[in-house]
Amino acid sequence: MKSSYTVLELTYLLDIELCPREEQVFSLIWKSPTPSKVVAFSWSLLLDRIPTRVNLAIHNILEPDSSLLCVLCERHVESSTHLFLHCNVSALIWCGVLNWLEFNFITPPNIFTHFECWNGEANSKRIKKGAWLIWKERNERIFNNQRKEVEEIVDEIKAVSWFWVLSRLKIASFLFYKWTWNPKECLNRR
Repeated sequence: MKSSYTVLELTYLLDIELCPREEQVFSLIWKSPTPSKVVAFSWSLLLDRIPTRVNLAIHNILEPDSSLLCVLCERHVESSTHLFLHCNVSALIWCGVLNWLEFNFITPPNIFTHFECWNGEANSKRIKKGAWLIWKERNERIFNNQRKEVEEIVDEIKAVSWFWVLSRLKIASFLFYKWTWNPKECLNRR
């Protein structure tokens, strides 16, 4: 993984000037125990290289008359920052996750700050899970014409996070209902 990151870093980050805190965020995502496809997605998201409608339009991949509106809220142009931070639907998803975790959080202005705020092994995984499942929901709406309610997405985040925590962290096993009831207690079972 480290050698792959080095190659990617040399290929894609040569022209990008990163401040020390941004470099730290990049180094932390590669140390995360989340699945490699989610780590790679997070890396692409931080570089704004995911195929949002804005990015597709910039590269002339969308038809000229295609809508650039966000698939989730259908109100604003779909950029990475909008889709993952400022979209009304994403905001409701984050609120559901934050209420479940009993966290108070103010939405930051950009994705780097968002990742930085969630710094830490368990917290880092939560942001990646949330972003990953928001991206999956966006793609389900575009490609399969299927739509989930916010509560269903939050429940899916709880289920996926339970599975990832049990399979990737070295903590004592616990049942799903305990995870949904008190995730902090479960994470403290080291």
